[in-house]
Amino acid sequence: MDIYQYMARLKPRERTYAERESSMFYVYIHELVTSELIKRKLITRKSMQFVISYTTHGNKTRAYQETHPMVSKRTANVNAHKYYKRFDVYVAQSITMYLVHKSRLELAWAVKDINKIGIERYVNQLIQEIWKGKI
Repeated sequence: MDIYQYMARLKPRERTYAERESSMFYVYIHELVTSELIKRKLITRKSMQFVISYTTHGNKTRAYQETHPMVSKRTANVNAHKYYKRFDVYVAQSITMYLVHKSRLELAWAVKDINKIGIERYVNQLIQEIWKGKI
C-alpha cells in the first residue's frame, strides 16, 4: 500500500485541549482588554479592526479598505500609512502584539489576576508593563 493512500484513510489530528485552551485564553483576555481600552477612549473599534486585519494579512492598504469601505484604492494607499501612525492604532497594535507573545501559563495567570483584582487594575498593569518595555 502506498503511504499517501494510507495517510488519506487516517483522520486529521484533533487539537489537544491545551491548544484550544491557549487560543481561548488569548481571545478572552484580548476582548476584555480591548473593551476596557475602548471604554477609556484610548482606542476605537475601527482602529482595533484595522490592527487585526493588518496583522492577519500584512497589507496596510487592504486593511484600511476593509475598515473604511467607501474609500478608493488610491486614497486608501495614501491614507493607510497616515492611519497606521495614529496613536490609537499604535496602542491597539502594541497591546495586541504583547498579548500574542504571552505563553499559555502567563495567560492563565492573567485570567486569575482579572478575576482577583478586576479588569481596570489589570489594564493599568498591562499599560505599565508595555510602557517600561518588559517584553
